[in-house]
Amino acid sequence: MVERLAARLGISQMRLLIGGWVLAAVLLLAGLALVLGGSTVVGAVVFLLGVITSMTVAVNLLRLRAGDHAVKRPK
Repeated sequence: MVERLAARLGISQMRLLIGGWVLAAVLLLAGLALVLGGSTVVGAVVFLLGVITSMTVAVNLLRLRAGDHAVKRPK
């Protein structure tokens, strides 16, 4: 999925994932600020979205790196 989205946007997969990581960081900080500011339900939802985005980016970064280091063995 990352491959198709990166190709559609015309950027590298790594650049797309770094952008996703930045988005996750913004969501986490915004959620934390909302919770501390008194809007707990909305802040918790935004924070949870940041956690999900962060974990998705981490898994895809690991998959991308594993693909780069994979050794193709002849049949």
